[in-house]
Amino acid sequence: LDPEQIEKILKQKTEGPEELGIHPEEDKPIYVMTGRYGPYVQLGDELEGSKKKPKRASLPKGVNMENVTLEMAIGLLSLPRTLGTHPETGCKIQTNLGRFGPYVVHDQGKEGGKDYRSLKAGDDVLTITLERALELLAQPKRARRGSAKATPPLKDLGKHPEDGEAVGIYDGKYGPYVKYGKVNASLPKDMSVEDMTLEKALELLQAKASSKKSTRGRKSTKSKAEN
Repeated sequence: LDPEQIEKILKQKTEGPEELGIHPEEDKPIYVMTGRYGPYVQLGDELEGSKKKPKRASLPKGVNMENVTLEMAIGLLSLPRTLGTHPETGCKIQTNLGRFGPYVVHDQGKEGGKDYRSLKAGDDVLTITLERALELLAQPKRARRGSAKATPPLKDLGKHPEDGEAVGIYDGKYGPYVKYGKVNASLPKDMSVEDMTLEKALELLQAKASSKKSTRGRKSTKSKAEN
């Protein structure tokens, strides 16, 4: 918190939050406020003793509290916004504000997973069109800051039946291995990359995951015994 934020929070407590107007559908007041994690808009009042919190939405980066209009606040509170469906998959495309800023997402369910792209300068989360979202989704994903460029697999085995995440064979320091999420399993010496199938890979990954759980259990038991 900087001094300016602290001053605004104290002002809120003494004078009350600034009301922008009434939501036309919810018939509740909309406030623009500031908190520990920055400015936001809020729908309705927070009732004392109630566990249910009013709906809130953070302001986009670069937007000052003084510039927030009722129309903008209604738009932010309506997020995520469905733009339409992907012409190839028929699955919905939405836009929303996240931890790292505004984005579009192509949600293909459990089988296909979710494909995200950040909005670029000039794009507005409240007005972006389906056509623009499709343009962004067609662009290759950028590697995250501080991370090395993703290495392509030696062989793409397909998608995991439970969550649709990719399963592939990669070249490692000690030879080829199967990778799924954060789980890696080395290929047996008598098995080649060409002979590896998704079914066999799932067996290796399951065995690896089970051995990790077993190891953690032994460490926990040993720790308790020492205490």
